[in-house]
Amino acid sequence: MTTIKDVANEAGVSISTVSRILNFDDTLSVGEDTRRRVLEVAEKLQYKKRNKRTPKLGKQIAIVQWHTDKEELSDLYYLQIQYGIENKATSLGASIERITYESIDKSRIKNFDGIIAVGKFDRTEVTHLQSFGLPVVCIGENYLEYGLDCIRSDFETPVRKIIDRFIQNGIDDIGMIAGQELTVTEKQDVRDPRVATFNQYLTSKGLYNEKFVYQGAFGPESGFDLMSQAIADLGESLPHGFMIGSDSMAVGVLRALQQHHINVPKRVSIISFNDVAIAKYTSPALTTVHVHTELMGERAIEMLLDRVKDPKKVPELTIIGTELMERESSI
Repeated sequence: MTTIKDVANEAGVSISTVSRILNFDDTLSVGEDTRRRVLEVAEKLQYKKRNKRTPKLGKQIAIVQWHTDKEELSDLYYLQIQYGIENKATSLGASIERITYESIDKSRIKNFDGIIAVGKFDRTEVTHLQSFGLPVVCIGENYLEYGLDCIRSDFETPVRKIIDRFIQNGIDDIGMIAGQELTVTEKQDVRDPRVATFNQYLTSKGLYNEKFVYQGAFGPESGFDLMSQAIADLGESLPHGFMIGSDSMAVGVLRALQQHHINVPKRVSIISFNDVAIAKYTSPALTTVHVHTELMGERAIEMLLDRVKDPKKVPELTIIGTELMERESSI
């Protein structure tokens, strides 16, 4: 397992600095370049597989990301996906370039052979991406209605499994701290399948309580604020089990619980999503759903190259499974 010392050595900073950055310590005064370098090193060191290079494929691929660079550092899920894309592209001898959606234009995109769009895009944005006349593969949502190949994770199955796990361990008061997202252009709410499945499955068991569900932005600050609000609102009725929308949100959730002297996992068990590098370095370490972001990125490259070879190929939706990584934050 990669250690904080390994990250510190690779990033060229102190162990203390790495620890504080991985725990999103907002009292640490470091530049954004240093923060990004540490987070990127921590994620890249998780890659155990290193594919051998093959003769240069000669393809140029644009990764269009919907988040700004700053937003990406608060929710490392999309950064992980990009590393999967980069790793596969490198192994095939293809070149890639990251572009934010807001900076994309025809003059910049004309030299690429295809686009991998990473994030949640609305109709206006998808139409814009298609207007360049290049093959497009999307990661994050189902875009078959637009005739596009797409990849997403199975979030529904782990939600049901987490609820069953809580119940089997004697926890039937279950809450959720979830993220809320809007598309960039049309400002449409993005449906979160975790929230929908959480509501439906608990309702079917007669255990759903809308007062136990809190939603806000993804990121540690939001996680802290939402859990602090739940503690203030619910007092002794605070659920004994919480599902958290992302590991970065869970960092803030843990901080709020610790500030209120609420023991994790004895009083509150926490299970989050994504299994980014920070999940291993929190205290306690996070039990989390491992989303195979590296596989999603690799599969996107393969689907794009298939589309380049056969533009009339029937569009495909690939759903990638997940697995629970059991650590210290849950019983």
